[in-house]
Amino acid sequence: MKALVDALWAVWSIGASIYDYIHTNAMEERIHALENVISIHQCVIGLLSTGILVLFTYILFKRV
Repeated sequence: MKALVDALWAVWSIGASIYDYIHTNAMEERIHALENVISIHQCVIGLLSTGILVLFTYILFKRV
């Protein structure tokens, strides 16, 4: 009986390890994709902020 329990435990452990490996890789791919999207958004926000700063500077110097 102990051998059967040990065999079932080994199969369960291997299956759980494979399941964890597959889902960890999928999660890492999603995280990498999100990092790329965040980088793009940061660039867009930086460009928009620079544009607003240039616009306000232009308006300020045009009035003076």
